[in-house]
This record gives sequence, C-alpha cells and structure tokens, in this order.
Amino acid sequence: MIVIQPHTACVNVVSYTPDGALLASVSEDGWAKVWKPGELHTAKPVWEEDAEAGERHGWSWDRGVSHAQFSVDGKLLLTSGWKQHVRAWDAKTGKHRWQVLKPQGYGGVGIIVQSRDGKWVAFAGGQMGSRERVFVINIKTHEIERSFSGHTNACGALAAGPEGLVSGSADKHVKFWSWDTGRCYHNLALRGVVRGLAFSPDGSRLAAAGGSVVMVWEMVPPKRGKGRRKPDNLRQFRGYTDQIQCLDFSPDGTTIASAAHDGTLRIWDVATGGEIRAFAPKVGQLHAVAFAPDGLTLAFSSEKGHVGIVDIGG
Repeated sequence: MIVIQPHTACVNVVSYTPDGALLASVSEDGWAKVWKPGELHTAKPVWEEDAEAGERHGWSWDRGVSHAQFSVDGKLLLTSGWKQHVRAWDAKTGKHRWQVLKPQGYGGVGIIVQSRDGKWVAFAGGQMGSRERVFVINIKTHEIERSFSGHTNACGALAAGPEGLVSGSADKHVKFWSWDTGRCYHNLALRGVVRGLAFSPDGSRLAAAGGSVVMVWEMVPPKRGKGRRKPDNLRQFRGYTDQIQCLDFSPDGTTIASAAHDGTLRIWDVATGGEIRAFAPKVGQLHAVAFAPDGLTLAFSSEKGHVGIVDIGG
C-alpha cells in the first residue's frame, strides 16, 4: 500500500484514465493533480492546477473541486466545482481547454459524468433545501443543450449506463433519464440520502450507497422485450459502521469496492453480497475509491487530503 498526503483538505475524487496510465485527484483545497500511478510514492504530480482559481461566477459558497472524470477517450480531465463549475483540461499537460458555467441562481456543481458514447457531460449540484436540475453539455460545442427537472433537493450522485443517465439526490430519490430527450423513465425511492451511484460495466446492475449499506439492483429488461431496463431484485451488503461515501464496480463487474467514514475500504462479491477483503489505511475517514482498469489495484482518498493505492491482485 502506498499513501501520500498531497492535498490540504478532503480529496473528493480519484479517477483513472481508461488505459490506467494516469490517476487524478481533486480536492476541496481547490487543486486538481494528475499522477503516474507507479510514481505516486514520489509525491511529484505530472501536473497540477488550481482548478477553482479565477473570477467568481454565479452563486458560490466554497472553492473546492467537487468531482472529476477523465473523458472516455482519455484526452481530457473534466472537473467540477463551486466557483468555476465545469472545466476541461488536457489530460497529459494540464492546459485548460474549455469551461461551462451553470446558469445563475442554481448554485455550484457537485458532480459530473460523461455519457458512455462520449457525446454528453451531465452535471448537477445545488444547495440543500432547494430544487435542482440536471444539466447536459454537448461535448462538441461545449454548451448546455438541455436540462432535466425533477429533484426537490441537492443532487450529489450521477452515473452513466448503456441506456441512460441516473441521478441521486438528498431528496432520497434515484431518477433514470434519457440522454437524448430528458425523459424520466423510472423513479426509485430510497430511505436516505443517495451518496454514490455506479453501473456495472455491462449495465446489468446498479449500485448505490445509502447510509452504511451498499445496495445493488439487477437491471431487468421489460417482459415484452421493448423499452429500457429497470432496477429490481435488491440485494444489500452490510458490514460498515459508518457512512459510505463512494463505490465502484470492478472492470469485470464481479466485485464492488467501497470507501466509508469508518476508515475502511471493502471489496464485495456482487453475486453473493459477501465481503471478500477489507483494508484499513489508518488515515481517518475515507472518501473516494476507484478501480484501476486492470482490476488489480484500488486508488482511494481521505477526508484529510490523502491519496493512496492498494494492490488487490493477490
């Protein structure tokens, strides 16, 4: 296990490029940093940028970088934040490419996700207690093309599946949307705030983090063979003693990794719900987790600014 502390505040996301050559970490300290995973121990990033620097735009109450994802072609790092909203950077050099600002009056951006075909980037966020929309950017024009209305509270979780987009909110609902039309084709009511969402690589399962429980649904096709798949056959994975912040499917879809405030990373067998392994890096509350594309390592982060990698191949 390798652990460094390159940030001064919570590291909200760790994200790999599709080929696993680069790893990004973004933090509430405002910085985005990109690393070569094999050189993480040197604590020398390939590049770093103050992603929230610049003139204040819109309604903003913080400066942190809330989320990040490498584009599906690996050429860009997409970041979101409370002041600069959505920005795109050259993945290799850190050169700023483009920016999209959220319409004024809707608060900051807390989460982004790119569609699997690479055509769209969705973002959302907002303020607790206020209604929130999901906005969709056309990746070619870098402009907001549409927005979806439906959540009655802040939205902090998004995931892209093969058939559409899902959003999770503090209103305790997970909503399923069509990228092209913005139609909500399913609404899943939960008992608590949704803090993490992930589709399996083949789209056959959806996982969500709610409280201290990992929830996994089978995505079941309609009986008559037409329409989109919807969640059914819920299975719950238990073992945590505190709130789960993030989860991720393995590249082969057979396991799920999760990170929680009890300071542990856990790996679960998707088919049985059994815990396979657990790790305690001893860096306090954990926040993010991501499988490397080869499925042999996990990257993780902490509330105190740590970034780590743990080998799970053995």
